[in-house]
Amino acid sequence: MKRTMLVCAALLVLVAAPLVLAGCGTSPPSKYYVLNAVKAQETAAQVATAPQSGFIAVGPVQIPDYLDRPQIVTRTAQNELAINEFERWGGSLREGVDRVLVENLTPLLASDGVAVVSWKRRVPGAHRLAVEVNRFDAVPGGSVLLKATWAVSSPDGTKALLVRGSTVSQPLNEKDYSAVVAAMSQTLGALSQEIAAGIKSLIAAEKLKTPPGSPAGSVKGK
Repeated sequence: MKRTMLVCAALLVLVAAPLVLAGCGTSPPSKYYVLNAVKAQETAAQVATAPQSGFIAVGPVQIPDYLDRPQIVTRTAQNELAINEFERWGGSLREGVDRVLVENLTPLLASDGVAVVSWKRRVPGAHRLAVEVNRFDAVPGGSVLLKATWAVSSPDGTKALLVRGSTVSQPLNEKDYSAVVAAMSQTLGALSQEIAAGIKSLIAAEKLKTPPGSPAGSVKGK
């Protein structure tokens, strides 16, 4: 009897093992996404012909800790988050926001002669645009909400020339993650337009100019 039971147990193990292994192999492959800049409106000719007004160094960009992870985080309720292990960013979300802001602002400010670079380039004489993202939440099938505080400071960092808060939302009728990331890119585009409008107001008030003889002039056109 005992021998029969042992044989039956062994057979069950042999039958179950392939099923377990097959189950382990059915996990969906991970997908990776990146944020994209909005379509440029200005032309390269405007960049070349506009008189130089100044330089803007974008960054550093700060994002909430719960968003600073490889997985894409969505909101399912007012106080509930969903972290999808198989829907991931192709890099750092924080660095992605930084990159897209530079790419968006470059054509938006081209006709005003403002060169936009990443703060990592450490351009002497450049004004600093610091951005703190307070919320960047997507509700699949609902909307994307972006809340951010941003400030433009003097090149030496001792004076804030402009401090504002922006709230941008984008409808999101679809639930797939491609649509989520596309809507997030659109909200960054709208935020970029608000920032560009603020910088243009500084230009009009003649508060945003490259100081005479500034080393920043040496990087023009790069």
